[in-house]
Amino acid sequence: MENGFYVTELEKRRAATWADALSAFLTSHVDYKGLLARFANDDGDEFELPLTDAWGETYSRKQYARALALQRQMGGGERPSGGEAVAAWGSPATAMLTFTASSVPNGERLPPVEHTDALHDAFSYDGVRDTLRNTMEYHLGLEADEWGYWLQAEPHGMGGDGSGMNACYSHLHVGVYFDAADLDLEVVGPEFERVIDKHVEECEYASFSAHDYRNTDYLNDSDGCISLNAGVENMGSYLAAYMGGYTEELLDKPVEYLAWGAIYWSAARRRTSRSKIVTEAIKADACEQRAESSESNQTDAHGEAVVWNDGRGPDVVCACCNSGWAIDQERLDEPVPDDDLAEALADGGESDASDSELSLAERWPSAKAAASVGESPTKTRIRKRVETELKYSDETPSVASMLGRNMIDPKHAEFVESVMNGEDDSEPESFRRASLSSEWRLEAIIDRDGEEHLPGGGGVDMAPLKLPVQRILDETRLQHSLGRGEMWRCSECNFAYHDDGTMLARHLVGEHGITDPESADHVLQVDDYYDEDRECMRHPAVMSN
Repeated sequence: MENGFYVTELEKRRAATWADALSAFLTSHVDYKGLLARFANDDGDEFELPLTDAWGETYSRKQYARALALQRQMGGGERPSGGEAVAAWGSPATAMLTFTASSVPNGERLPPVEHTDALHDAFSYDGVRDTLRNTMEYHLGLEADEWGYWLQAEPHGMGGDGSGMNACYSHLHVGVYFDAADLDLEVVGPEFERVIDKHVEECEYASFSAHDYRNTDYLNDSDGCISLNAGVENMGSYLAAYMGGYTEELLDKPVEYLAWGAIYWSAARRRTSRSKIVTEAIKADACEQRAESSESNQTDAHGEAVVWNDGRGPDVVCACCNSGWAIDQERLDEPVPDDDLAEALADGGESDASDSELSLAERWPSAKAAASVGESPTKTRIRKRVETELKYSDETPSVASMLGRNMIDPKHAEFVESVMNGEDDSEPESFRRASLSSEWRLEAIIDRDGEEHLPGGGGVDMAPLKLPVQRILDETRLQHSLGRGEMWRCSECNFAYHDDGTMLARHLVGEHGITDPESADHVLQVDDYYDEDRECMRHPAVMSN
């Protein structure tokens, strides 16, 4: 195996001051101004968009819109595109949980990144998040699709809230959405106490005194660490106004927000996260708006066309947005896995006769492009049996004898005869459909001086890199597939291999140190049992003569 990289120099990095991090954070944000991304499609059309980071007004407004979309999907309401969202749950309700930690435990000031890590790590798996899930699904008896959460970090000290020593440090709000149709909210509130207790237990710098819920009226007090609301309107508005990250430009925000933002930027920490069900609901709302918009090519409403999802999450999802939100999971049956189908056919099962008459494109209507090379596993096994029989037979047997000796189903008689005659009917088949809607790709990043850079280059133009093994595979005879009776061989040591050329390429590089494709092609030999002269397999010395 080749080494992907090697180290030539080690450089020690020291922790930066908060002021230095703030300066670098703001400089990075300002550097985005004037950057453009150019997109193009196969039709030759192009357009340019200004680039933004996750701290600008554009991103904040997007978060704001997502919060309102979530409110609509849970509780109903009119979409900006004009349609009316139907409430997905019979009695949607919300809870707001607040988690914090001291920035001066035991009187000593904590580094801001360490404080932030402690908060978020406490919420991670095996921590507060698991306790929240157990509370919702075990103690409250909800199904996994009947609740979700939106976590948002916020700075202390915004709006003169008297945060004192914690100003500019982070705290977490977790908005919990759930269907309270069969629940009494008076009973629900105390159930969240175990979630708060888990945070105090898991977070090293958290104390119960800062999370004291004992005298809190969960339904009427909104400033405690647990707050309930028999609806989603207040929560949606709160999320939109505050969890959206404030919609003014970054440089216009208070210093507390800027200092807090520098923590997350320098530590590469996400300041928001959502459960899958919440993300699915937001995607569904956007899907509905695209279907209702005259500027979109989408015509199907969310869930009107569905497909099976083999990945994580819901099994049946919208064909347009891949969200399973509000989609009946019984609409589709689970498809039979290809391996099970192949095994059933190999054991004597019959495939639909009409399938063999259909082209590859007809058999796979949902694919944009596909290729079929070789033959079915059943035919491959039969071919090997017949070729082995012919190799050790003094006389050529009849087709009937070949079928009987090798216990081959008579329905394959025609194929057996073609193998005995040296024929190969495994014609490759492929297709590529023209996209109904042009697919846009990122072509270039344009800086404020008009200079263009390749995408992903970070301002530095990148050159394509091929490692030695890949070069030898691409630029020697190893790029061709072996024919019947052919085998690769290394003339240096007689190492031979009969499969694709990857093993031979690795052998030439690893054992003999050959990295030049031209040299590798001279060392490479192709042994042919049938002595067939294929031009693509001729040795370079023969080609030059």
